[in-house]
Formats: sequence, structure tokens, C-alpha cells
Amino acid sequence: MRFRRLRAAGKSFSAAMDSSGLRHKRQALPFDAPAPDTPCGGLEHPRRWSGFLALPDELTHSVLLSLEARDLCKLSCSCSQLREAAQDCSLWRREFEREYGEAGPLQEAAALRAGGWKSLFSARHAALKEADPWLKPSAFEVEVSVDALVQLPPEDPADGQPGEAATAPAAPSAAAEATAAQMGAEAAAPGAAADEQQEIVAEEEAELCLVFLVDGSGSVTEEDFRVMTDFMLSAVRQLAAAPHGPRSRVAVVQFSNDVRVEQGPVPVDVAQFEALMGNMHLMNGGTNIALAVQKAGQLLKPLGPCTHRVLALLTDGRIDSHQSREAAEMAARLGDEQACVRLHAYGVGRGVDREELMRIIGGREPETAADRYLGLMVLDEAPW
Repeated sequence: MRFRRLRAAGKSFSAAMDSSGLRHKRQALPFDAPAPDTPCGGLEHPRRWSGFLALPDELTHSVLLSLEARDLCKLSCSCSQLREAAQDCSLWRREFEREYGEAGPLQEAAALRAGGWKSLFSARHAALKEADPWLKPSAFEVEVSVDALVQLPPEDPADGQPGEAATAPAAPSAAAEATAAQMGAEAAAPGAAADEQQEIVAEEEAELCLVFLVDGSGSVTEEDFRVMTDFMLSAVRQLAAAPHGPRSRVAVVQFSNDVRVEQGPVPVDVAQFEALMGNMHLMNGGTNIALAVQKAGQLLKPLGPCTHRVLALLTDGRIDSHQSREAAEMAARLGDEQACVRLHAYGVGRGVDREELMRIIGGREPETAADRYLGLMVLDEAPW
């Protein structure tokens, strides 16, 4: 068995060396170099390397770059030295990008969560095999995307947050009066002063309101709708576990030709949300994303200035250019009228129009739209 693995790896290397132009340099390479302290295969007696194992590390890496994932896995089974060489993250990132396209910040974060590019490649391969012929991301990519969806952005010291104004120097008379008044109040009623201070801090803490815009049009199947509801439930569970979860709100708007508010902005309650997801039904009809964004703006408007507003659009994006332009304009208008607005999009269904969805959520930062889009379950063909 070991001999067959070595022979299979040798054939792959032979082809790789031919393609990389190293074959004609064979006589110039140190093919009779001393073996390292830990020989290949764990042999205890001293020996001298010959052939591929004697190549310098940079040449070995150059040859490995031309191998595919299957060959790298075979190579890992041959000996400990080649197994270590085949684990190089740069090899598996290259293989990931060769198979699935250029890796962005989302994939980089997913690779960290997975424990390396090889693990992420394996997880994506398994997800695609399970969903074939549909396209589906790995669980690590979905988790990272949800993290980005429900997280609060870091505070900027230059923003002039409410709590920072107290540390700025003030006029002597005003400062003296404020100090005296505060000392007198604390002396008179220390418990009441502490409670009031806690209420002020609570009011100034950043909050998050997550609004799901769910496509219920006729092009969405029951299976597509189940993928959407499962994703929303997963996101709410992750939001509830976040440090700011108790201060967060969730709303759900389903849209077709019209809109239906399934749930207004209410505090996060996982059990209540599970029941809501189980009772939701498709509306059917056309697709009016602009109307859904407008309704979300109406729901978000009464919220305070410290609330971060996040819209998660789940749709197949199958709309004409006029509807797409209206949706993009409505999203940009929402961002202009209300502060701290962020849009994400998730493609679900057949023939998802990724470019149109990124144009809708682009807003003021079109260069980051690709990082705020993820295809949850996509089939690259039209539904008709």
C-alpha cells in the first residue's frame, strides 16, 4: 500500500516537474544530499535522500504549486516530510481560489475560523458535494457572514460620542456649578443619583436593529423559502448570544408586489422568532425590492440616533433594470436620511442576479458590496 502511494505521488510529481521546466535541470540539482534528522517514513537508520526529496524548499514549493488538491492529498500520504510540505496554507489558498474564485475578506476570516485554508477548502468541497448541482458556501463562510451582519462597528473616538463630552474641558463657572449640583444631589439621595447615572449610560449604549427583507415572490420556491427562514433563525440565535444581544431588535418584512410586516422591531426573543419562522407563508406575486426598503425605513425611523440599522435582503434578485434602479435609489436615500445604515444581501434560488444585488446594497461604499453579499443556495440557471 505504501509503495503504491509513493508511486502515485511520483507520477504526479513527474508531470508537475515536466510542466514547471525543472526536468532539464536534473543534473544540476543536489540529488544526493544528506537526509535530515527525521527520515521519510519515520525510519530510524541513517540514509541519504535522492530524487525529489533532495530539492531545496523553494523548488519543492514551486512544484507543489502546480499540483491539484487530489494530488496534494495523495502526496500527504507518502511520508512525513512531504505531508508537512503539502500542508502549506499558501498552497491551499491558491487551490481554493483556483476552484472557487478570488478570496475576499469573508473567505480570509472563514479560513481563520476553520483553522486554515485546507480546512476551508475541504468544508466548501463537502458543502458543494452535498448540494450538487446547487452552489452553497461552507458553514464557516456563513458563520463569518452572520458575524458581520450582527456585529456593532467599533466606536470612533472622533465621532463625539455622548459619553466623551463629559471629559472635555468646560468653562470654569459652568463646571463649578455642575460639580456643586452633582455633589449636592449625591449627598441628598445617593441611591437615586446612581440609578439615574445608570439610565444615562444605558441610553448612550449603542444598539442594533436588524431588519430582514424576505422575497416572497412567485419565483421563490418553498425550498428557497425554507433556506431563507433557516438562515434568519440562525442569525437571530447568533445575535442573541452577542454581548449587545439584549439591546438589539429584530424585524421581518416579506415582499412581493406589496409588503407585509411579519414582525416589527422588537427585542430579540429566540423562542418567539422560532414560532414566527414556523408560521410564515409565501405571499407570491411580483418583486418590489424598493417598496420593501421603503417600509424598512419607516420601521427604523423612530429609533434613536445610537441605533445601528442593518438590512438583510434575502432574494433571488430577479428584477428588471428599472426595478433595480428604483431599489438602489431607495437604498441610497435611506442611507442619506438615517444614520448608521448598512445593507447586506443573500442570494437564494435559481438564476440569482448577483451584480444587481451588489448594485442595490452598494450605496456610498460600492467597493465593499462584494464583502456584504453571499450566495446561500444558488443554481446558475433561469427558473423558466
